[in-house]
Amino acid sequence: MQDNRQKKPYKKIRREDMEVPGCFTAVKVVNGNIELALKAFKRKIKDSGKIEELKDRKEYIKPSAVKRKKNATSGESRVQT
Repeated sequence: MQDNRQKKPYKKIRREDMEVPGCFTAVKVVNGNIELALKAFKRKIKDSGKIEELKDRKEYIKPSAVKRKKNATSGESRVQT
């Protein structure tokens, strides 16, 4: 006996399919494809700048040290004649 069921045509998963409305860093898993959802999540986190902010907040830097560093870098960029 032959099976009369048709296979569903393959539908390519797009970014829009994985987005969660109202939450920028959330991703939906579509058709059980966790690898693709994880890839999209990592991209969103990287683009948002959260990783860099987390690295900056790892250690406290006093405001005076920040000013000193800023002045040192701006002083080097000026050309003395």
